[in-house]
Amino acid sequence: VEKLATGKNSCTTKNTQKLKPAKNTLTVGTWNVQTLWTAGKLELRRNEMKRFRYDIIGISEVRWTGKGETPNGDFIWSGEESLHMRGVGFLLSTQAKKALIGYNPTSSRIISARFDAAPFKISVIHVYAPTSSSSEEDIEAFYNDIEQALAKTDKKDVLILTGDWNAKIGNDNTDWKSVMGKYGYGDRNERGERLLEFATV
Repeated sequence: VEKLATGKNSCTTKNTQKLKPAKNTLTVGTWNVQTLWTAGKLELRRNEMKRFRYDIIGISEVRWTGKGETPNGDFIWSGEESLHMRGVGFLLSTQAKKALIGYNPTSSRIISARFDAAPFKISVIHVYAPTSSSSEEDIEAFYNDIEQALAKTDKKDVLILTGDWNAKIGNDNTDWKSVMGKYGYGDRNERGERLLEFATV
């Protein structure tokens, strides 16, 4: 079984159960919660997840420090060392929690997790991109980190990439039809252009 970093002192493996969603569907979502660093916020998100019947939700702006998982294992996160800023994580259903093989808390902007499923395992990478006020150096470092996370993903896995990209791709999909539908919104900005370039690689 592949070992992935779990945020603990040593890598561990889990006794997993394969994901077998009803009617062969897996519900994956993404939320920017602005913060979970407030009493009751995580429990509120847990209740919302159950109500909407999600299996996996990538969460941005967790604002928890460090990295790790909750005692019951339904929430894994990766944050800053000491500042309550940024932070990403995954909130997992009971089924997804049992199927979790391991996870890699790359940074306060990127986290990945791998799940046992049939016929292929599933890798999910969740990101929280720098805002438009960030420097080009920050943006390029962010995309380089994503490329490294992708390189570590098993090529046989089903890959799902979620997140808050802090980008506007607009509604003009001319020249981008291979990666963009026709229902975009607003006008494209520089960050949107960079996201589309990344998607075509």
